[in-house]
Order: sequence, then C-alpha cells, then structure tokens
Amino acid sequence: MIKNRSRRIVIAAVVSILWLGYMWPGLVIIDSLVPTVRGAGPEGLAAFVGLIGGIVAAGFVQWAVSD
Repeated sequence: MIKNRSRRIVIAAVVSILWLGYMWPGLVIIDSLVPTVRGAGPEGLAAFVGLIGGIVAAGFVQWAVSD
C-alpha cells in the first residue's frame, strides 16, 4: 500500500486523464472507424467499458484522498 498521499494523488490523476482520453476522443474514433448499422454496433460495448473505467477511476480518486 502506498502511504505517500501526493504519490497517490498523482496516480489517481493519471488514471482519470487516461479515462477521459478514452471517453472523449476514443468513443468518437471507435464510432468513426466502425459505424453503427441501424443502431447496432460497437459503441454500446465501448460505452460499457467507459462506464467501468469511470468507476475504477473514481475508486482511484477515493483511494487517493483517503487517510
């Protein structure tokens, strides 16, 4: 377990930035590379992965600010 709070905050910030990097341009790139056909396509899975990634990123943020 990492005891240094500033190191934990840096780790949480990096995880959050990676998650935002996936969610903002990543989903747009996936949608442009593999477009949907009548509403069926990979964006549902990509959004689900983004949701799980957001939960993990939020967990890292909570871990970083805990005592």
